Amino acid sequence: MSRPFTLLLVEDELADAELFQDMLTEVAPDIHVTHVEHGQAALDHLTGPPQPRPDLIVLDLNMPVMNGHDFLAQAKQVAALRSIPVLVLSTSDHPEDIHRAYDGQASGYVLKPGTYQEYTQVLGTIQAYWRGLVKLPSLEELGS
Repeated sequence: MSRPFTLLLVEDELADAELFQDMLTEVAPDIHVTHVEHGQAALDHLTGPPQPRPDLIVLDLNMPVMNGHDFLAQAKQVAALRSIPVLVLSTSDHPEDIHRAYDGQASGYVLKPGTYQEYTQVLGTIQAYWRGLVKLPSLEELGS
């Protein structure tokens, strides 16, 4: 049996993080989620003591300490982190934020939905895409 799918959620708003996790549990209860509150905490988590490598990072943009854009800029400079896909999940639909995220090597950009039903549908689509449709590199393939 393969290892569980793991996700690192980088979100400063605790209520938003809890809502994300609750709704994700509805559509994919077997996904393991680790939550950190800002980009620097995410970098510390990813580069600190050995832990399971996340299959996907879900990243908010507007956060204190280190925002999502700065996280992308720093994380994508670390060879061991480059191949981890980063999905930006933001309330911002500003073209500059979207362009800057993709320039920073984000793997995708999704607007946070406005209703519970829409959010659940979006999370269902996200998990189906990242867990079923695309092929992600395994640790063995990365030489880790």
